[in-house]
Order: sequence, then C-alpha cells, then structure tokens
Amino acid sequence: MPFWKYSLACTICLLALCSCGSDEATPGTFVGRAGRYDYSPSVIRTGNQVQIWWCGMAKNPQKADQDTDAILYQTIDTQTRKKSSRVVVLAETPGTWDQVFTCNPRVIRGRFADPLGDGTTYTYAMYYVATASGAGLQNNIGVAFSNDGIHWNKYKNPVISASGPTDYGVGQPALYNLDGKSQMVMFYEDTGATIEHKEATTNDGVHFTDVGTLTRNGLDPNNPSLSWGDMAYDPKTHFWYAAFDSPLRSAASTGGEQEHGQYGIQLYRIPDGSLLSGTEPWQLLATFDTNTTGFESNFLAGFEKDQYGSLDVGAYPKIQMYPSIATPPPRWDDDAKTAWEDSDLVHWDIGSFVWDPSATRLTLTLYQHGADYETTSGYVDPSGGLKVSATIGHLLPAPQGGATIAFYNCKSGKKDYFVSTDAACGGAYVVGLEGYGYPPRASAAEAAGGSVAMYSCPSSGGAHFVSKDPACRGGSPGTLLGYALP
Repeated sequence: MPFWKYSLACTICLLALCSCGSDEATPGTFVGRAGRYDYSPSVIRTGNQVQIWWCGMAKNPQKADQDTDAILYQTIDTQTRKKSSRVVVLAETPGTWDQVFTCNPRVIRGRFADPLGDGTTYTYAMYYVATASGAGLQNNIGVAFSNDGIHWNKYKNPVISASGPTDYGVGQPALYNLDGKSQMVMFYEDTGATIEHKEATTNDGVHFTDVGTLTRNGLDPNNPSLSWGDMAYDPKTHFWYAAFDSPLRSAASTGGEQEHGQYGIQLYRIPDGSLLSGTEPWQLLATFDTNTTGFESNFLAGFEKDQYGSLDVGAYPKIQMYPSIATPPPRWDDDAKTAWEDSDLVHWDIGSFVWDPSATRLTLTLYQHGADYETTSGYVDPSGGLKVSATIGHLLPAPQGGATIAFYNCKSGKKDYFVSTDAACGGAYVVGLEGYGYPPRASAAEAAGGSVAMYSCPSSGGAHFVSKDPACRGGSPGTLLGYALP
C-alpha cells in the first residue's frame, strides 16, 4: 500500500528496465494502467515533449516479490499524442534506508558535478521519498542522478531526514533551479502533530540547509493539516504557486469508510517576498474537485514545468497540472458508499487540468431528471440523462471583493442534490465547491447591479433545487442562500 501523506561511494541503482504492461486506464486519463495505482507525478516539458515520472504499483527489479511503490517513466508527444513504453526506473534498495515505498518523485535538470564521488557530471536529479519502515513511518527524502532520465544512480544517504520515528516524516519535495547548475531551493513537507512546509537550499544538489517555515497566512483555516502535491515558481511574475489538497471527506458521509484520496485541490499563489514572512497572504485562485471534474478523488497534483522548475512553459500564462484522480467518475445517482468504492487504489490514475487566468466566472446551472435536480457549476454525468432546466447565474472561482461566501454542491442519498454554504454540507456528502458569491446579508451595493438571489427550494417529491424565485415556482417558500452574479 502506498503512503502519500503523502566514503565517496554511492548506492548504485542502474535498474534493468522493466516494462509495465500494456493495460490502459480509463479513456481520457493522461497516464495510468487498469488494475494498478498510478499517482503523484513529476512533469518536465521541452517543446512538444513531456517527460513524466510518477509513483505506481510495480515489481521491484531487485526484489521480485516486492510489488508496491516504484517510480515509473514515460514520454508523450503533445502534438502526435504518441507515448513511449512505460518503464520502471527507480525502486527500493533492499537493506538500506529506502527499502520500502519509494515514491513521490520530483525531477529537475541542471549540471551536477560529481555529486556521487564517481567523477561523473549529471544532468538530471530525482528527489524521492522512501523509508525503511514497513509501517510507512519515518520517511526521508533521497536523491538519485541520471544523464538520460531513465538510468539512475542513488546517493547513499537521505538528503532530508525525518525528525522522529513515530510520524510520517518528510516528503512531497518540490524543486527550483536557481542557476541552471546545482544551486537550488527545495520545499518539502515535515509531518508531525501538524504538517509544516519547509524551505531548504543547496549548492551541490546533495547537502541542504533549512531556511525557514512557509507562512500559512491566507490558507484554508478549515484544513489545519493542509498537504500539497507540488509547488512551482513563475519567474515572470515572481509568484510561487502551490497545489494544496482538500481534507478527506468525513467517513460518516461516505458510507462509513474513509476515502483513500482527497476529493479536491486548491490552487494558491503568493509573492516571492512573502513566502516566509507572510507579509502578503496566500491567494486562492481556483478549486478542482469532484464538482469540477466528476472524479471521486482529485489530489497530489504535479505542475508542468520547464527543465529548471519554472512555470513559464507550454500554454503559459495558463498553468497545466496533472492531478492524481480516481477513475472512472461515479454515476450521478450512485450512493455515497458506491462512490467511495471508486476511490480505491486500483482506480488511481493521472489526469490533466488547466488553470486559465482569463476564466473569471463559473456558470451555475440547474439540471433536471424527472423529479430530481442537480445544481452545479461543473461536471454533469453524460450518462445520467440530466437536462438543463435553468441558468441560475455566475459565481467566482475565488473570493473577490464582497463575494466572500463559498457555495457547495452537496448530496443526500442517491439523488437529492442541494446547495449549502456549509463546507461540511451539514454532514451530508460533499460533492465540491460551486464557487463564491455574496452573503444573504449583503449590502445594497453588493447585491445591486442585477445580482441574482439564490434560494434553496424543496420540490413536491422531496428533492431540492436552487431557484431565483423566492416562491420556488409556486411550491414551498425558499431559503435565501445568498447572491450570485447575473
């Protein structure tokens, strides 16, 4: 089971390349295999070529009975969509600090002069997470070096070590190369009673010095153990971007079973000068969750970067992310327990989504299926027979001005979808964030200018829907949720 919370001599790991089979994942996924988990990617784009390393279930070439976490690799041409064969490129080394759960790779290019004491200069560094603990505790961050991205030589010791034996340890590294050589900054998670995010620097790719702890100013106060998938820098705007995971849904809302992966990702950014000081807060930009994508799990996203860790690549200023997802999406009328089953590890693949800074409005639409309704700003099950009933209005993807109230898509039972301002949906199943609007007690100025009042209405059959009409189409009087934009 994966844990994702998440002398000059070196340990050599020139793996005999291992093909990972030809079973394809659900159509539409970026990378994946049927019946095997794949998640937590590291992505480098050069022109039309994407190189992707990720954590997946695979046999260890050095220990055939070890069929758990390993690092896999594939290249993809973004124009032709041609993919290379998948291969295992890094796995556990028996009898060492990284003999269990080799995972969470982050690959960066540079010029690393003799880091292993073998006289070789390398052009790739892979930072990865592993442990010697079969319980998945006391994880450390190690590094391996390569000149082709496929054949890797490991440094013998961890470069960032866990502080104690009873916690998860350290993980989720993210790198940025400052000089195109080996002067770099690393961000990583340190997991104890809470999760802290640390910054460390290096001049040789091996020896790191801690600089400080990243600010939490502006981050979601409802998620005290906020973890992330990746972090990246935009040298044009001098912002750091981070893809934080939402908390897990309450087990009581998912059929009594705890989900395997978080249901959403929140994209934040912060000015470079505020990263440690918190002088300016983190700014929420967008949320990608079940309401947005339809997938039961959306977590541990990796940013598409250039070879040195910059976001100025591809379709910039759009930002490309590759989330870990659970496929296929559940049906719109599945109960919570059935949907939970779709989050199982064997359903984990790697998907694709884009943050477009020019997309500033989310359309909130009411759909109908017989006597049932769903109001959503995102995904609609194409097999569900849902038809557009009305356009309610528009919401913002993040708080802005007086539009500070979050509206959530919630679900009770199999078909009763309703919208709430409670992030926990009152204990019901949380589908995800609809967007942000104005509160019920908005000032006249905020609620003016054609703003749309949104009422939560019960139907005669007991299902809920959202209406702009306070009389709820002649039924029972509605409850004012707040205001949307026209």
